[in-house]
Amino acid sequence: MDLQTERLKIRDWLPEQDTPAAFAIYSDMRVMQWLGDRTVDATLAATQARLKRYQQRTATAHPPGLGTWAVEESKTGQLIGNLLLVCLPNVERQPSGHIEIGWHFNPAYWGQGFATEAAQAVLKYGFETLKLAEVYVVTLPENERSKAVAQRLGMTALGLTHQYHGGTELDLFKLTTKDWQKRVQLVSSGSFREGAPEASY
Repeated sequence: MDLQTERLKIRDWLPEQDTPAAFAIYSDMRVMQWLGDRTVDATLAATQARLKRYQQRTATAHPPGLGTWAVEESKTGQLIGNLLLVCLPNVERQPSGHIEIGWHFNPAYWGQGFATEAAQAVLKYGFETLKLAEVYVVTLPENERSKAVAQRLGMTALGLTHQYHGGTELDLFKLTTKDWQKRVQLVSSGSFREGAPEASY
């Protein structure tokens, strides 16, 4: 993976190199309160093992082309987040066949629109390169920042669901390739302005 945006580079994880910066993300409860079992990484070794899992899942992703990638700020080379495009696990925690996009960012970089900018680039890759029919976002109902990003991405809110991640109650959002194409046309015509840097996440 090697995607460039105006301010960001989205690339494969390099566990040996990226562990210290990733530890700043995954040891922070402000991030982890929204993820999985909400357990923070207590050591650098735990974060390095996490990044190796991300690397392995990307290498063996089905369908090919999905993955979990590092996000760098281009002007500084600083690793600031994680962007994922993966298969949603169902109630039994098996692949559901639905694809989700998600993001984990260092809180020091919240409030600058980086999550929206990175997600827009990965959605373009998903719809135009992988030819995905639709992409979902799931968030805990209290995660207002991520819900705001989903809305800025043009996703349709579908309400609460218990279909994914072992039956956890989640807010569900969806974007189809048709809606994506309409959005691209509006942006190209100047009729629509995409998420700006002052966005909340």
